[in-house]
Amino acid sequence: MAAVLPLLCLPLWMPQEALPPSFEIPRADGARLEATMERLCAQPRLAGSAESLAAIEFAAEVFEASGMEVVRAPYWCYLPRQTAQSLQVRTGDGAWTALDLREFGYEEDSWSLRDQQPPMHGLTAPGTAEGRVWYVGYGTENEFRELQRKFGDEFHGGIALARYGALYRGLKVANAEEFGFAGALLYTDRDDDGASKGDVLPKGPWRPTSGIQRGSVYNADGDPLTPGWAALEGATRLHPEQAPGLVHIPSLPVSSGNAAILMAGLPRKLGPLPTSARIHVEQDPNLVEIQNVFGRVEGSTHPEEWVVFGAHRDSWGFGATDNGTGTTVLLETARLVGAAMKQGWRPQRTLIFATWDAEEWGLVGSTEWVEQYRSELMEHAVAYVNMDVAATGPKFNASCTPGMAATVAANCEAMGVPVPKRLGVPGGGSDHVPFLELAGVEVLGFGFHGGSGVYHSALDTPFLIGKFLDPGYAHHAQAADYAFGLVQRLSQSTNTVDGRRGWVEQVLEQLAKMPEDSEAALIAKLKLQRAALRLQVRQLENALSPEEEAGQGFQFHRAFLPEEGRSLLWRTAGYGGAWFPVLKEALAGDLQGGEWEEALEDLLKGFERAG
Repeated sequence: MAAVLPLLCLPLWMPQEALPPSFEIPRADGARLEATMERLCAQPRLAGSAESLAAIEFAAEVFEASGMEVVRAPYWCYLPRQTAQSLQVRTGDGAWTALDLREFGYEEDSWSLRDQQPPMHGLTAPGTAEGRVWYVGYGTENEFRELQRKFGDEFHGGIALARYGALYRGLKVANAEEFGFAGALLYTDRDDDGASKGDVLPKGPWRPTSGIQRGSVYNADGDPLTPGWAALEGATRLHPEQAPGLVHIPSLPVSSGNAAILMAGLPRKLGPLPTSARIHVEQDPNLVEIQNVFGRVEGSTHPEEWVVFGAHRDSWGFGATDNGTGTTVLLETARLVGAAMKQGWRPQRTLIFATWDAEEWGLVGSTEWVEQYRSELMEHAVAYVNMDVAATGPKFNASCTPGMAATVAANCEAMGVPVPKRLGVPGGGSDHVPFLELAGVEVLGFGFHGGSGVYHSALDTPFLIGKFLDPGYAHHAQAADYAFGLVQRLSQSTNTVDGRRGWVEQVLEQLAKMPEDSEAALIAKLKLQRAALRLQVRQLENALSPEEEAGQGFQFHRAFLPEEGRSLLWRTAGYGGAWFPVLKEALAGDLQGGEWEEALEDLLKGFERAG
């Protein structure tokens, strides 16, 4: 039976005129959420696979049953399928031994015993690499430089063994390639999400020694062969060798058990190990079709203003937490909207519910859609709300751009949820990125979280959620009710999504931290501070009416978008993000060539447009 939530955890208002006296606010249902999760996870959802089609049709079915218009957006993308893989190790006696790369399931969880996807890195390079194994820590640039300082070029042609953590996995493989390694192996350490955290599966939610972390090692967003334009069926495409962001050495994820064999009992210390390894990866490079599926409800009074809610549907296996949770919550929220509309409620702004495909390969589905409809989104989109790993425990977390902060706070207060102390701009790694960086849309990501060790594992199944993370699906229900509260607020034309003052305040805060390590950096800092302060004064002198704020404030960040390319204010790389990225890169790389002056001028023009 689903857990009963406290009354304060339910949305208690419906801002709509002339609702019937009998109107009953729809509420999320734990049993229905559990059934949704189990149907969604009936098969693996690797993007573009035949098995993933069932989830596509399920999403369309829910949207149609909720009274929404169903829209599909297919794209043809370069997502090479791994068709074979092996890892051999050679120790002191000179013999090669094949390591078992499987994850081992258990009888308590029937999902864990079937349909396991290969141990793979999305968009790694195919081929064979052989050499001595070197432990490279977390694979950061500083750690590789330390190896270089101690060992010169001795490690060239070797195999890098890196521990997950500290930075995005694709940057680890790219660093290994840059420093001359022939291949890379990545493992999750027991201290990060294994036995050191608590009981491992099936007795607890943490990763067993056979568990691995799949994932993309692509260092860009979107289809690799169509950077900057949509991967439609007849689109012009680059050759893979021309595609930016791809690594050019083979890599594989391995378990902590196999990492221990490679480390031969030695402690974690940068340097050579007494083992050699041979990595082999085979792929099918043919394009595959992916499909985003949308549910759309046209706004009653302001249909030209769009509010988009999204969750990625694809996974590296059954993907219960990532991202069965987000998709399940999104579909439940769509059902709540449908129930409200049956009673006469209508959103004043147009609502779009999106289930993205191929997020796990590098935000591919969402990026292709934003690339295809960038001009329309810049004109119409008020906000984007992202749900990725939306319900794994009791702790509420959120991050957002400045224009969404007031909405988050109001929704938290209405639901009895503590407002996070700091709502910083979201980092990378999920589908809000193209909305923010390519179309300048105000974005929000939220979830109710707890701890587990199954990230991108074959063991990420509904068993884990029902047994350990959310028995009764109470946290899922809370997340869906929270999302429905956001629907109610953001869909009203009087809701103010105004990022103007918040963006300027954060810019000034970041400029105060900007180092003055050169004359050029000092000049850039002072000019930007002056421009931001002038804009702040203009905002105070020319206050908008509430109606003007509601209709214009959400467009502020778009002043900092170039005609082509990404935001000049904020840009992500891997899981992190950076302010003034082009300027900082130019200052670090070419102080004499004038590139920093050009980057600075572009930013200053943005402040003028924003005023």
